Amino acid sequence: MDSILKTTLKRQVPYLIGGTITGAIMTYYYGFLFAIVVNSIIWFIVSMIVNRYLWHYFGFGDEMYLFRKYIINRRRTNDL
Repeated sequence: MDSILKTTLKRQVPYLIGGTITGAIMTYYYGFLFAIVVNSIIWFIVSMIVNRYLWHYFGFGDEMYLFRKYIINRRRTNDL
């Protein structure tokens, strides 16, 4: 696996896990639509703060890298 992909996943997995847990709890109490919107906003803010002060990282480079990897992999599997 690429070293860039490893570091990107290392930074993004905690947000995925945290968002899943809080999303499930919020969905139970408040409903699906509310949970999707509010949970996304909350974890976007959390990720911005953590990335800025812990990783000294600004922007959406990791997210765009993962998206490009997904698109390239999807094209390969569809071409087969």
